[in-house]
Amino acid sequence: MKSSGQSQKEKPSKQRQTQPKISDHASMLAVAPPLANASTMTDASALDISAIIREVSKNIGEVMEQKLSKFSDTLDKITSRLDDQSKRIGEAEQRVSNVEDQLATMEQRLKEMEKCSAGMAQRLDDGENRSRRDNIRILNFKENAEGNNSIQFFESWLPTALGLSTAKGRIKIDRAHRSFGPKGNRPRPVIIKLHNSRDKMKILSAAKKAQNLEYAGSPIYIAQDLSLAVREKRRSFNDVCQKLLDKKIRFVMRYPARLVVNYRGSEHTFENAYEAQTFVDGSLE
Repeated sequence: MKSSGQSQKEKPSKQRQTQPKISDHASMLAVAPPLANASTMTDASALDISAIIREVSKNIGEVMEQKLSKFSDTLDKITSRLDDQSKRIGEAEQRVSNVEDQLATMEQRLKEMEKCSAGMAQRLDDGENRSRRDNIRILNFKENAEGNNSIQFFESWLPTALGLSTAKGRIKIDRAHRSFGPKGNRPRPVIIKLHNSRDKMKILSAAKKAQNLEYAGSPIYIAQDLSLAVREKRRSFNDVCQKLLDKKIRFVMRYPARLVVNYRGSEHTFENAYEAQTFVDGSLE
């Protein structure tokens, strides 16, 4: 019986638990408004972010525009400088081209002048040698051996030393003097200008035939008086001439400086020592 009574008492309590209280409805009504406010806040936040993005985008755009404007100005300056440099380079190239053209003209003129100068030097040398055509040169004659009157001394000494037969035993001389230059260990050559051209050929022929021609114990050599350029060119043939002498081959030096070699019945003419040396080394056995 108690148990049934207790069960009956407990049922109302269960019914009370299933029915909501007024306070719970109030709580639910109190919670609902905040949900609507959160949505509004979310929309406001979205609006703020959009505004911030637009502001940031605007600022970035302005910064980029400023940077691009400066970059564009810099590019314009660089372009202007490049145009200026290109113009200057073009002008420099034109000047270089003009100079090259002038150089080509100058080179041509220089070649012509060199050719003209060489011709003038050759004519001058030829004129100098023609002015010496009546001269002879006496080598290794002791200094001051001729005394104070060199003309009178050589007029009588030459016929005597060479055994020439002349009128009155003398050879007429216009001038006689030592070559210019300081005195040294070797005597300066004596240059004699003969009055008659025929006497020169007689003296050179007699000097060539004479052996052991000397004066005061010193060997004497008599040769033509030629210009320095011709003497130097003839001197370049000395080694070749010595080899020809050793091989007993006839040769002659013709004016101004041409070596003529008579070998096996043929004459060979050489204008320079190298050609003559090559011929002697290769052809003469």
